[in-house]
Amino acid sequence: MAYRGQHDAGSEVVMAVSRTTGTKADRDQVRQTLAGFGATPAAIATELQRRFGLRPRDAFRQAHGWTQDVVAAHLNAAGTGSATFTGARISDYERWPFGGRRPTLAALTALAEVFGTTPACLVDLDDLAAMPDADRAVLHAAPITAAVPTSPPVTSTRLAGDTGGGMRWDLGGLLDETELVIAVTERTAGFGAWAESSNVGPMTLDDIASSTRRVAVDYLSHPPVVVYARAGLLADRVFRLLQTGRQRPDQARELYTWAGYLCALLAWMAGDLGHPAAAESQARTAWMCAELAGDNTLRAWVLSTTSKIYLWDRRYEEAAAAAARGLTLTPSGTAAVMLACQEADAWAEIGAEGPARTALAQAQEARQSAGVDPVGGLLACGTVRQHNYAGSVLLRTGNPAGAIDHADQALAEAARTPAVAYGTIAQIRIWAATAHLGADSIDGAAQVLAPVLVLPSEQRLDTLVRRLRDVGRLVAARPDLRSSVQGRTLHAAVTEFCAASAARQLPA
Repeated sequence: MAYRGQHDAGSEVVMAVSRTTGTKADRDQVRQTLAGFGATPAAIATELQRRFGLRPRDAFRQAHGWTQDVVAAHLNAAGTGSATFTGARISDYERWPFGGRRPTLAALTALAEVFGTTPACLVDLDDLAAMPDADRAVLHAAPITAAVPTSPPVTSTRLAGDTGGGMRWDLGGLLDETELVIAVTERTAGFGAWAESSNVGPMTLDDIASSTRRVAVDYLSHPPVVVYARAGLLADRVFRLLQTGRQRPDQARELYTWAGYLCALLAWMAGDLGHPAAAESQARTAWMCAELAGDNTLRAWVLSTTSKIYLWDRRYEEAAAAAARGLTLTPSGTAAVMLACQEADAWAEIGAEGPARTALAQAQEARQSAGVDPVGGLLACGTVRQHNYAGSVLLRTGNPAGAIDHADQALAEAARTPAVAYGTIAQIRIWAATAHLGADSIDGAAQVLAPVLVLPSEQRLDTLVRRLRDVGRLVAARPDLRSSVQGRTLHAAVTEFCAASAARQLPA
């Protein structure tokens, strides 16, 4: 059927749109079928609009299977503070602007709350073309330049939420004090709608949180380049939400928190892939996000990531200092265990046996009070990961037997815990092989290294390549190993592993 729509500057155009509204039974069947498939009311409303040409407010009501009287009852039960709603009033709202009455921003906000959507989703082109400038500006959070007729008593050239611009009154156009009260109420309702507007909601935040945790877990077993790309895309999504919209303060803090965790993950991965400069840049962004979020546990994991970057850049004292600084934040989860392990690792690199052992004891103490990690996966320190650090530290501080004991415990536990990162298990096997070589057991070294040497190229992290090169140098430096068949075989396998690393899959 044809219907009329108001256009700019009072001109009028006829917009001929074919609408096949179908029967109530048709619409109910679509709603029930989609609901059976698990579709949300918003998705059902979209399909009702597409299939039957329903207006948005009508479509959302029917997506819930409600009558107009039921919607009015929900609004009254919500206690919006407005006049009592009736089914006839809801009908007026649905018919506007081709009859009925225009729903105020307060009414749109109340309807959106009841329908579980946003006010902007309850209007279409016809509504936008007919509503006042200020209302459209609030809905779109941007100034409106089109000249659309507004009611004469009150005019405004700014957003309803922009208190920097005053209201201009045409007192002669006000019929009585009721008109004045209505005009002021529209202004305050507009500000309220603007203040509540957000480009995120609980479902968006939950999805970002879930996706971030999945990235952190998948990195333990999936090809690192693929997971790095996924983390980058997810981070970009969060950045765009922060940069192109507005959120309530609590929502913004949560977005900055997840942006920070994603940047920390990206920094850790970039380091594993042999790109320390990129890792350091991403860690700086992660710290900025942690500061904006005011989250000490996030700060601690950023410092953990920074400590790791410093360690692989051979800035050992800075690595130890970053880890120690993180411990002063009393973070939740296992962050304190991780930081103490990293501090011990850094001290062991420069032969500071006393501080290294003290830090290991601190890690064990932190384990007793460790709780649940907000992210998990890569940003968590389980007991296998703790054994990895402890054994490596003992090896470098002159206790190879203690190191092998930690390796045996870690590998036995890892066999019972499939979620342990392949990189952690590989690191354990590499330093365990070094301990076996120190005990003159080439057979033990070859046996413990065998699963590492067959890792696919996409899992040959730069951290593993560096450690295996040390094993290769150790074999080459000892004439007895270099001259043996087993020694030459092991050295060749190590050389082949290092030649095809994951780092080679990314541009330098």
